[in-house]
Amino acid sequence: MGRRRVPLKTILVVIVLVAAAALLASCGGTSSSGGQATSSAAPSSSASANATPISATDAQAVRDLATAYWAAYNAYDAEKTLSYLDTAYRPSQDKIIRSEIGQLKTFGVKLGVSEKSAPVLTAPGQAEMYLTMKTPTGTRTMLMKFAGSGDAWTITYAEEVK
Repeated sequence: MGRRRVPLKTILVVIVLVAAAALLASCGGTSSSGGQATSSAAPSSSASANATPISATDAQAVRDLATAYWAAYNAYDAEKTLSYLDTAYRPSQDKIIRSEIGQLKTFGVKLGVSEKSAPVLTAPGQAEMYLTMKTPTGTRTMLMKFAGSGDAWTITYAEEVK
């Protein structure tokens, strides 16, 4: 029995899919985290245990900020993505975000992000929320934390949680 030839196009498609899967697996695990260890906390643990009511205005501001951040990520706009981060958090994330956005752009990947839990206050001027992120390799849960001063909110943390 002779060997069957596999078209080059098929081989290239498989290589791209494997590379994209590896990229997204690493992206989902450290996205905007600075390579920190993934938390094993359940999504509702800190949100429900330490949460106080958040005003509708602040909740909407936090939602809008999270939406704008991920929209900039999906637009492959590193400058805009970084602009949503708190000035103290931004330097540690600069290289990571630029690298991840570059990889996503290379493969033409877009991340599907939606709200998993409503924003809650965890302390005065501090809020958090959980988001669901859909990637070609699966669904992940992201925790985002925010700091507010007056009407302005910034992102102080973004990490995949289990």
